[in-house]
Amino acid sequence: MNDDITIDPPLPTTSASVDTPARFRVAIIGGGLGGLCLAHGLRRSGVGVAVYERDTSATFRSQGYRISLKASGADALHDCLPSNLFDLCVATSIRQATRMVFMDPQLNPGFDKPTPPADSGMNGFGVNRLTLREILLADLADTVRFGATFERFEQTGDGRVRAWFADGTSTVADLLVGADGTHSAVRAQLIPDAIVDELHWVIYGKTPITDTTLEWVPDILVDAFARVTRDSEQAFAMATCRTREPVSRAAARLAPGLRLTDIPGYFQWITPLADASLHSADAAVLHRHAADQVRDLHAAIGRLIAEADIAATFPVCVASAWPVDPWHDRVPNVTLLGDAVHTMSPGRGDGANIALHDASILRDALARATAGKLSFADAIAEYETQTLRYGFAAAAASRDSPFTSRSFSPPASTALSCWDQFAATHTAGDIVEATVTGHLPIGAFVHVTDGVDGILIGAHPAPGSRLAVRIKDIDLDKRRLSVVTTGHDTHA
Repeated sequence: MNDDITIDPPLPTTSASVDTPARFRVAIIGGGLGGLCLAHGLRRSGVGVAVYERDTSATFRSQGYRISLKASGADALHDCLPSNLFDLCVATSIRQATRMVFMDPQLNPGFDKPTPPADSGMNGFGVNRLTLREILLADLADTVRFGATFERFEQTGDGRVRAWFADGTSTVADLLVGADGTHSAVRAQLIPDAIVDELHWVIYGKTPITDTTLEWVPDILVDAFARVTRDSEQAFAMATCRTREPVSRAAARLAPGLRLTDIPGYFQWITPLADASLHSADAAVLHRHAADQVRDLHAAIGRLIAEADIAATFPVCVASAWPVDPWHDRVPNVTLLGDAVHTMSPGRGDGANIALHDASILRDALARATAGKLSFADAIAEYETQTLRYGFAAAAASRDSPFTSRSFSPPASTALSCWDQFAATHTAGDIVEATVTGHLPIGAFVHVTDGVDGILIGAHPAPGSRLAVRIKDIDLDKRRLSVVTTGHDTHA
């Protein structure tokens, strides 16, 4: 195809942008959850946006199974989506788990804790990935181009950036956002020395819940986050996935005309995949391997895998990114979002939430630039400063969680001198100032000083708050800092 062909879709007009002409044009590479959430937020803020997705259609591949949205993820969706689509996310959410239980191979619990009931909504909720993706694609038909495989970007000389695609077409924008996941092609060009560590591999599968399934599945496994451990290593994990109401009925009520794929109830399960020769194996081979992995476990687990949807079995590489230096001074019109910059293990269930939070933070910064409250360059720099702080703090917390079986030493290329200096000059009980950068179920992420981020335990101040905190613990081995509030804000 002719290399000079340019594709620049017309900027969409929404009710939010009719009286606010788009001052900037944003091109998003990747149609994952974070990228689509950002697209909605920008449209509603009067910022011109187009999404370029390498998949040939919305249903080209499996989108995975259950994800848990915490308050930060729910808040981001609420901020970016039209109200009816957010309500649809909640209406099609997965029923809350009633307990978290860790068991031995014969399902004898060693840890069994009830989950306090909570209303789905701003407090968070579980959702099927495909359902959420289909909702996020609603109203974006004029914004998303499928079959657009990104190859490279180049500066145009007038402060803009051109993205080239595999078919020889291109598009020009004021800002290029790489939201193209763990193996981001945008990141590979923007930060070629970025390190993403492969932690381990697992097999994901699902078993349909039929009319008779619940008659033989032990009660301890139903409506629970269940984990089975063998020799201190995770051998099997599962969650129950049943929607609050049928997705078709919810869509008819809240978004007439939107067609959602019907999702019958199922059990999502995970087993280890230590055999590197199977990383590219087909579903049938992976299913047999999963069955082999649980032969010494309780018979009900073997039956759960035996009755699984074999074609829905797939491998996943669990990865974790190491911190990178800011790049906005070097390339001010290209940025990254979600897994494309700070991919993380699922140990704390933060990956999707952080990606959605990125979308909300970037949308807010660009909306303020559109309103003339700060420059376009400052908006991008502000976003990147925040996402690098809270994103890599979350990645580190997930990497060091009990669900991760490996231990890690930072690569030589990771600068840690700031941490070493801080650890050498501070101790538990010291009071320092910190800036809140994001939320956690147990508290918040905070930034203390260059190279030193931590976790504030037991308090949930608003992001951006600056407060005095007392150091609770400095973990020298894990290079992790935990703090508690003294109850005194220094300034907002």
